[in-house]
Amino acid sequence: MKPMKSILIPNDLTKGFVAACLYAVPVLGLMSCGQNPTREYDPSQKHETPRIEYTADMDMYRSPSYETYSENPILPEGMTAQRPAPGAIARGHIPYAYPNTTEGYEMAGQYLKNPVPLTDENLAEGKELFLKFCSHCHGKNGKGDGTMIQNDKFPPPPAFDSPALKNLPEGKMFHTITYGKNLMGSHASQLEPEQRWKIIHFIQTLQGPKDGTAAAGTPAEGSDVAPADAAPAAAPTTGK
Repeated sequence: MKPMKSILIPNDLTKGFVAACLYAVPVLGLMSCGQNPTREYDPSQKHETPRIEYTADMDMYRSPSYETYSENPILPEGMTAQRPAPGAIARGHIPYAYPNTTEGYEMAGQYLKNPVPLTDENLAEGKELFLKFCSHCHGKNGKGDGTMIQNDKFPPPPAFDSPALKNLPEGKMFHTITYGKNLMGSHASQLEPEQRWKIIHFIQTLQGPKDGTAAAGTPAEGSDVAPADAAPAAAPTTGK
């Protein structure tokens, strides 16, 4: 009789079988812990004492501090989040010194000056902002003939080069953009202070010369800033 040959199992297959067993045992164990809706539990197993929580000492389940918007019996108004203290100033915010009154409007015109330098770049950005936020009423050239006016939504505002606005100080412009005036609403929520000053630079080009002098916002000689109604320059052609 011939001797029997031993059967050898490949090493990779053995490793795979062992790994499958090690994975199946905990899975089956967890599955056995699942609740069976048809099972009736012994009432004697009911307990009132809380079980041990592994993370209790790390304050992960129950925070010892009050949450930001939770009720709080210690602080005023019964809430954790408190209102800012009177006179508090938000970080990075520069308060506007002039009140929304007739006196504040006159003081702004007398004392408030444009801190943003007049450059071609700032003037170009001011023009872009003006066309986005102002031209629908004032018109793209500041003549008071914007689309809202043409559609009879509002009465026309004075032109910037009219006697009513030609010599309007820049401080009063800033005050008006900040608070609004007459039918014009406040634009403080849409425009940062620096953006308002850049718009004012462009508006001054629409006011024209004041008392025989060049307007403060008149582009310097050789400036790239074109009038608001200027046709866009043709795109350069490129060869292939």
